[in-house]
Amino acid sequence: MTHLAKFGSIDQTNDAAYFIRFLDEATAQPSLQAYKQHMTALMELAPGKSVLDVGCGTGDDVRLMADLVAPRGNVVGIDNSLAMINEANRRAKDANVAVDFRVLDAMKLPIADGTFDACRADRSLMHVPDSRQVLTEMRRVTKVGGRVVVFEVDFETLTIDADDRMLARKIGHTWCDGFKNGWLGRRMPRLFTELGFREISLTPHIMILTPGMLLPLLGAATTERAVQNGTITPDEAKVWLTHLDDLQKTGRFFSTMTGFLLAGRK
Repeated sequence: MTHLAKFGSIDQTNDAAYFIRFLDEATAQPSLQAYKQHMTALMELAPGKSVLDVGCGTGDDVRLMADLVAPRGNVVGIDNSLAMINEANRRAKDANVAVDFRVLDAMKLPIADGTFDACRADRSLMHVPDSRQVLTEMRRVTKVGGRVVVFEVDFETLTIDADDRMLARKIGHTWCDGFKNGWLGRRMPRLFTELGFREISLTPHIMILTPGMLLPLLGAATTERAVQNGTITPDEAKVWLTHLDDLQKTGRFFSTMTGFLLAGRK
């Protein structure tokens, strides 16, 4: 299992710095910034609004939303990782932004019904044991008429410009099928409908992946698993990893993945 598949249990890895670096690299990419801006627009934030961010990570998005709801609003960021919450608090202090970060289990929020005007989760539900339960909790703590906005990827939409098409498919399927919620992106519209959201909107966003974002998915750890389960041979594994390295060295690396932005009103 790659480190990335352990995002739901960061504190147990004793390597929070790895996850922080991954989030920072991802957040810096223009294609991710584009969907994040769209996500914020769908939340209908305004001064005085209250917001919950489920799976806030380092809290960068929480700080941006805090500016939009100031001066009378409030933003709460929750994560199940103490290491991430500590980092979020450190960054907020450095930026002199007053926000509320808490270590909480999103499966069972100790928050009253109808507390927030808007609630969001950005690439977080893929890491929880039961995405439906978390989305149910998000809806519960949102006020009637409030907005719930979620962005989730579908790992089978992952593309890479590789020379060996069949080998790329085998490695990609190994990652997707080995990840508990690999198809979550395509399942989000059904969940929103089944949970009773109104005015549901769906927008696909294509993310351009850097090598640092792709290698945790299709690199050494996944290749090793593909060998262990008999999907590819050890020789094919060597060819694949050498090819990934060559794509980077020659400036030919190109990879994308599609995520789905869902918004609904309670």
